[in-house]
This record gives sequence, structure tokens and C-alpha cells, in this order.
Amino acid sequence: MAKYTVVSPVLQGGVVVFSGDIELDDMQAQRLLELGAIEGEIQEEEKELEDMTATELKAYAKRNNIELDGATKKEDVLMRIKAAQNE
Repeated sequence: MAKYTVVSPVLQGGVVVFSGDIELDDMQAQRLLELGAIEGEIQEEEKELEDMTATELKAYAKRNNIELDGATKKEDVLMRIKAAQNE
């Protein structure tokens, strides 16, 4: 999931968000970008892989088209990402 800046009120998780930053998946973001309700992705400093949570690692793998083959634990996800990078 990526962060976006709200420029027009949006409904997020049953709550209306009038301003600020929100996290959205690609489908949500695309729809709201087309409506002009949000502005482009906020770039965050990239953490070291070892410092990421399992959720962040899974998102990293998805963004980088890395197949996790069902890995769910942080150590397993990290191992699959590193293996894919070494290929």
C-alpha cells in the first residue's frame, strides 16, 4: 500500500477523510486519482529490508513482482526477497 495526499473528501474505511495522507491499495488509488480526490503517491525513504515488518516486506515483494510462494513469516518472506534479488 502506498500513501497519497487527500485533496477532496474521500470515504476511507467508513470514515470521511477531508485532508491529510491516507494509505491505499492500487485499485483504490487508481479510482480516486481518476476522480481527482487524491494526489500522487508520497515517496517515503526506503527502509532496509531487515528493518521492515512482514507486512512491509510483502508489499515490497508485490511492488517488485517477487513471488513469495506462500511465505507468511517475516524471516521466510525476507529470504524469498533476497533470493529473488540474487537471481
